Amino acid sequence: MIQTRNMQATDAAAVNRLSEQLGYPQTLADTTAYIQSVLDSNDDCAFVALDAANQVCGWIHGFKTRRIESAAFTEIGGLVVDSNNRGQGAGRILVQAVHAWCLEQGIHILKVRSNVIRDGAHRFYLGLGFHEKKEQKVFEISI
Repeated sequence: MIQTRNMQATDAAAVNRLSEQLGYPQTLADTTAYIQSVLDSNDDCAFVALDAANQVCGWIHGFKTRRIESAAFTEIGGLVVDSNNRGQGAGRILVQAVHAWCLEQGIHILKVRSNVIRDGAHRFYLGLGFHEKKEQKVFEISI
């Protein structure tokens, strides 16, 4: 049975390992700092999924987004479930945790961006009731 709880700084090693599976390798020190930054923010939430052995098998991060041109919404910044635990409901339960947090914050729109090559993720989100809103390109510059 999968359970969720708020992410804690002590989850950094597990979060770091899972982030690598998502394609974002980083140092443990960086992961720890990023987690602490999220935990210190009132505009972010982060949860972990725990497997039957009470081990972290997934994580999700959500954050409030404000725009001049639209109503506030929450965006899922990252979601990953360990490759050995996929298909057991952890992803769905993690999204539900962010959904509940949105409602607590008085926000009624939840969005997620997904790389165009992640077909499995697209099917997952569509299966949860998300609908495709648009395609876009992301541009970045290092400053």
